Amino acid sequence: MFATAQELIKATLVDPRDAGDAMKAATNVIFAAEWGATQNELAEALLARAEGEKLRRVVMLSRVGVNRRDKVPFEKQNEPPKQMQKNALGLTLPTGGPTGQPGSLDGFALAEATLAKAAANGGWTAHIVRSGELRGNGPLLLADLSARLVDNLYDVKYQDLYWKLGDQGQGYTKRLNLAATLLRAATRAEAPPADVAALSVVCENNDPFGLLGEKTLTDPTDVERRKGYDMAKGRAPPPIADELIDQGLASV
Repeated sequence: MFATAQELIKATLVDPRDAGDAMKAATNVIFAAEWGATQNELAEALLARAEGEKLRRVVMLSRVGVNRRDKVPFEKQNEPPKQMQKNALGLTLPTGGPTGQPGSLDGFALAEATLAKAAANGGWTAHIVRSGELRGNGPLLLADLSARLVDNLYDVKYQDLYWKLGDQGQGYTKRLNLAATLLRAATRAEAPPADVAALSVVCENNDPFGLLGEKTLTDPTDVERRKGYDMAKGRAPPPIADELIDQGLASV
């Protein structure tokens, strides 16, 4: 999560499920797990321990397609995870049998329901920020040999965000701008919309069956703004400015 130097404070890294004491003192909370089942687990464990008189706002990361997860391309994104298995090359990859966990979009649907139920019984407001498939500035997976190129593509080539109200659209969101958006939505004086989507790249499917791939509807950042940045050399563009996030939230 990005924060300006003035906002940085010393913190102790703990398992979020052990953060019950912190929840009792919290006024603003962000749930930012990238996997739906984990998001729901954290919400169930922690929202029950929040103090209604202190807590004012909860912002939860979710995904576009949660309400359309039986349709292309989201049904593919919602496939349940597989067990990790070592292959002949010695790489441990998710190629084994089913884990018993729900698909990620199913998990986010459960997390949203958990949030809504808790908010109905509390004195605070609940807000959903939806991303597309996450790209850039993330974990380097052995299964993705082009991960460094992907980081460079999204963190440098796509520096803007496109906004939609509720579960609309499809595409990709770069992690750095998503983190800035979650932080701004949780801490700004004016409450954000109850349900908003933030996409770095907006796409659409070329056919209803998903066989012909997808078409990109938005343009990349202009070349002048991309000059001087190279993720491979550690030169990353800054996250999207708060002023632009505020404009985006106000536009939906």
